[in-house]
This record gives sequence, structure tokens and C-alpha cells, in this order.
Amino acid sequence: MRKRIGYSTLVLLASLSSTAGAQIGRRGVQSAEPGYWVGLSYGYLDGTTIGDNATKTVWDFGYTSQIRATFEKTIQRGVTVGASAGFATAPLVYTNADFTSPCGGTACSARADITQWLGFLHGGGGPAFHGEYNVEAGVTQFSHFRDHATGAALPPAKASNDFTFGFGGGFGYTFTPITEGYVSEQFQFVVHPQGDKPQNNAPRFLTFRVGFRMGF
Repeated sequence: MRKRIGYSTLVLLASLSSTAGAQIGRRGVQSAEPGYWVGLSYGYLDGTTIGDNATKTVWDFGYTSQIRATFEKTIQRGVTVGASAGFATAPLVYTNADFTSPCGGTACSARADITQWLGFLHGGGGPAFHGEYNVEAGVTQFSHFRDHATGAALPPAKASNDFTFGFGGGFGYTFTPITEGYVSEQFQFVVHPQGDKPQNNAPRFLTFRVGFRMGF
């Protein structure tokens, strides 16, 4: 009888140990950070002024919205490296010193596409609310300048691809181990060719973003 009780006790303990181990294992899998992330954000892109000496034009951009998609790889817990693509169409006051071109000698309302291709380092994370930071660098492309009223093309004919770098931070909220929402602010410098009439200050963008990312 004692042998049977002892054997039953061992079986029960082994079963409980196996169940506890399985639960711990599942918790470990759930708490592990995903290897990759994809995300989408909607942002407010502040205006800036750029003088383009090659075309003798001045681009006085107003504020606009930006859609940004991201892809990231986790390199250690709480740190990822990734790439982003941002797209915006911004209004601007366009001034051209060439009297033979559209808006020649005057200022007119226009629009242009602003595309950003950036690599970045992202840090931060944790349960519930947490702080985040972001450092990025890449290219800002200004293209498809056109008169707002008529749609007529404006110089430059070729896109301007300018080196860009920036930094920023904000706050995130972890809903599950693989889903996160965030709010951040990014400060960027755009290195546009200066020619023989350099600007006093480098063009700058201030971007406010609200986004969501998912891990897999």
C-alpha cells in the first residue's frame, strides 16, 4: 500500500513539474522580443526654406502630412536597426529669378513631392508606457515641382537628392509582446548644395509622428 502511495505521489509531482515547466516555457516565448518589426506612421512635417542656386529658385515649404513605413530588425533587447520610406506632397511659395520660366521674377503658389529614404537606429521598449529614441540618416528627395493653379512643371526638372540626418524621441505603449503604438518627434537637417550663395542656416524639418508597429 505504501509503495502504491509513494508511486502515485511521484507521478503527481512529475505531472505538476511538467505542467509548470510548460507554462514557464510558454511565458518565455511570449516575453521574447520579435526578430523583426514592420510599422506605419502618420506625421506632421513642418515647413522649411531652401535656396537652390542651380536653378536660381527659392522653395519656401509650408507644413504638410507625411506617411511613413518602416522595417526593423532586432539586434538586442530593446534595440533595432531598420529602414524607412516617407512620402509627402507639400505646398510651397516658389520664387524664380528667371523671367523666362513659369513664375518668372515673381512668387507663386506651388506644390512638390518630398520623399525620404532613411536608415535608423531605434531604442527603448518595455511593458506598458516607456521612453524611446531614434537616430536616422539617409536621403531626402525633392521632386515634381508644379504650379498650384495650372499644374505646369517648374524647375528643377531633375529630382534633388539631399543627405539628411536627424534624431528624436518620444513615448510608446506596448499592447502585447508583438504590438506597440508610439508618439515621437524627430528633428532633421537637410544638406542641400549651397553653390556660391550659401544659406545662413541649414534647412531643417521637424516631424511629429503617431505610429504603430507589429513584430513577427
